[in-house]
Amino acid sequence: MSRRIIPGLEAPDAELERAVRARLDEVEAALEKAVRADSDMLARTSSYLLKAGGKRFRPMLVLLSGYFGDPTDPRLIAGSAAIELVHQATLYHDDVIDEADARHGVPAANVRWNNTVAILTGDYLFARASEISTDLGTDICALLARTIATLCDGQIREVEAAGRVDQTEDAYMEIIRRKTGALIATSCRLGGMLSDAPAEDVDVLEEFGEALGLAFQLSDDIMDVTATERELEKEPGQDLREGVFTLPVLHALNRGPDGDELRALLASGRAESDGLARSLEIVRAAEGLAHARAAVVAEVDRAQALVRRLQQGTASFALDQLAEYLAARCDARAGVRGLKK
Repeated sequence: MSRRIIPGLEAPDAELERAVRARLDEVEAALEKAVRADSDMLARTSSYLLKAGGKRFRPMLVLLSGYFGDPTDPRLIAGSAAIELVHQATLYHDDVIDEADARHGVPAANVRWNNTVAILTGDYLFARASEISTDLGTDICALLARTIATLCDGQIREVEAAGRVDQTEDAYMEIIRRKTGALIATSCRLGGMLSDAPAEDVDVLEEFGEALGLAFQLSDDIMDVTATERELEKEPGQDLREGVFTLPVLHALNRGPDGDELRALLASGRAESDGLARSLEIVRAAEGLAHARAAVVAEVDRAQALVRRLQQGTASFALDQLAEYLAARCDARAGVRGLKK
């Protein structure tokens, strides 16, 4: 197994950084054990994306949240592995739904094998996550089950909204709250619960995770429009090609000066081919990017306000800096300052 070291995601305290990295190594070992299977093929497919790498962002949040209780509780390792397995399962299913070609720099599982294999592998990973959670208590099982249900609800909403130029911004925000925010919120809540943090801190951690998750997704949406192929490790405009109209796109559609032209391009499906460059040009020129950056800043500010309600120390400072990193990666604060001028 492997995970990527992402500049900007290091803990701001050297001792905390070493401790979290050591525990993430334990999580990697737990993941390797969890994806073993009697079938040689299932063993290959279930470890495929894990071996390709990943930031292990959600396990890191479980471990950091554990610092508001007992950060050495061994249940945090199992909980981190369960969360990552749920996340990995959604990637297998998402790639089938999106007809994706690649993931983490390797061919997507549905391309490497086929849709059936990818779907069944995702199902297997959901099952393994559920099995791990049974050793952590009925409250953890219930939390994980509710989260998976919420993720499915968010995915169904996204499928229903695909290609619809009449989608509202509020509807889109609800989709990402369920599809992205929910799992990150659960990661933080899980860390608090498994470390026996005070109940009020557990609730604050969950709220923090939701705000962080929304900022994470919104920053991804901005980068899909603005970043280069090298930065994204995929072609820009992937969401547009797949009929997923994100916040900057919806704002350009409804309030931009070239909204009618963009609507015609998207409604005709030309954003999948010759019209993609023009569609991206319209979105980049409109105020939709500034609007999305303002939304990122709002969620980052909300997350940081929640951190101030927690016991202050190296872990709370790390969570605060992590939220700020999400604003920095898409130049959100610079964009908002430019909007105010």
